Amino acid sequence: MSFDLSLDEQLCATKAHSYLKQYLPAKPHKWGFKLYVLCDYKGYAYNCEIYTGQENQPRFRLPSEPDLGSSSNIVVRLSREVPEYKNYKIYFDNFYTSVPVMDYLHSRGILSLGTVRTNRLPNCKLNDSKMQKKLSRGKSVEYISSYKNTPISALTWKDNKPVTLLSTYAGKLPETIVKRFNRSTKSKIEVACPFVVTEYNLHMGGVDLLDSLIGRYKIKMRSRKWYIRLFYHFIDLTVVNSWLLYKRVKEEQNLPVQFELADWRKNIAYSLTKSEDFKNQRGRRSISIETRRTSTRALAMHPTRAVRTDGV
Repeated sequence: MSFDLSLDEQLCATKAHSYLKQYLPAKPHKWGFKLYVLCDYKGYAYNCEIYTGQENQPRFRLPSEPDLGSSSNIVVRLSREVPEYKNYKIYFDNFYTSVPVMDYLHSRGILSLGTVRTNRLPNCKLNDSKMQKKLSRGKSVEYISSYKNTPISALTWKDNKPVTLLSTYAGKLPETIVKRFNRSTKSKIEVACPFVVTEYNLHMGGVDLLDSLIGRYKIKMRSRKWYIRLFYHFIDLTVVNSWLLYKRVKEEQNLPVQFELADWRKNIAYSLTKSEDFKNQRGRRSISIETRRTSTRALAMHPTRAVRTDGV
């Protein structure tokens, strides 16, 4: 498992009739099944969850897991497979970020970073809108505090608009210089960028990259059954995962990648068409070893046509 993981939502586009279908106006495809995916920054998916609206019920929560709210509980459930106390990092956006979920991940030895909504930071000076408006482009303000012995850094950085980030391992320093376009002078200028923003931009796009890889050659067969669309989506996800594993092995061996994603799918399809055909037999399968019959039943004697039609 990669040490840098990102969590975000994914949409399986469909027009099938189902109570699971959601409407997301900000997506290119407005209707579909919403999934929450945990993957690395290269797009490999480790865990996913289909949104049904019932995941936040207590029966889906382990005894050792706290109730942190519907959005933060998604992070708790998908991070079950992440090893503890190995310095793994999880990145997420402001829909999932809260101070309690970062404290929970820190208690398991998992580092975290994400954008945060200012109304989820009570008693913090970063909520002051007047202070944010006074910031010039490239300037940032950082506050460091502790929550239940968990060190947390809150930082507001202004690019075109102010953005607030929360982290348990990264802060303002070291800063890097990035180039931005200035509309007033119509030229590029150099702007100071904090380390926490650089880390977020570098590792947060894993789910978007996975969506891009799936959308290139996805299965487009239509069906009236809603579960068939989900089945095709998971086939596409599995194929992309296998190709990413193939690329990882080649990179570790310092060998060139021979197959791109399109060729990889063609090879899988070719191997499936060359597989052995199995004839389906009617009836329930036997759990014991079948033995071949040595004796056959004798054929019944039938009268000839002349005898059957003589009327006697």
